[in-house]
Amino acid sequence: MLSKYSFSPSLHLRIGKSRLRAVLCWAFCGMNACAIWLIYTQGYQILTLILVPVMALLLWRLHHDPLQGAWLIWTKGVWTLECKGLQKAIDVGKRSIALPWIIYVSYRDIAMGRDGHIWLYADSLSPQARRRLRVRLTLQQ
Repeated sequence: MLSKYSFSPSLHLRIGKSRLRAVLCWAFCGMNACAIWLIYTQGYQILTLILVPVMALLLWRLHHDPLQGAWLIWTKGVWTLECKGLQKAIDVGKRSIALPWIIYVSYRDIAMGRDGHIWLYADSLSPQARRRLRVRLTLQQ
C-alpha cells in the first residue's frame, strides 16, 4: 500500500441517468433532422434515403448509455470500473477534465489495453460525489 493513499477515503460512484444528457441528445437529433430535411429540399432525395437509416442508427447509439448504472471506484490509488457484473482495473488518464457541469474521465483498461471514456453530467451524480470525483481527478494530475 502506498503511504500517500493510506488516509484518503475511498470513492464509490454509481453512474446515474442524466436528464441533461438526454436533452442534449434530443437537441442533436433535432439538428440532424433539420439537416436531413434541408438536404431533401435541395433535391437530393436518394442521398436522404441513404442518410436516414445511417443517422437513425448513429443517433440511437448516442442516446444509449452503456455505462449507466456502472460503478466507478477508487480505493488506495487503484481505479476500478464495475459494469454489468464485470470488474476491471482501469488507469485514469491525464486527459480527464472536471468542469462544474460535466466531468470527462479518460481511461485505459489495464487488462485489455483499450482506451475508454466516461461522460458524467452534473445531474448524474450527487453534488457531494461530483465534488469528491473532481478533487480526486485534480489530485491525480
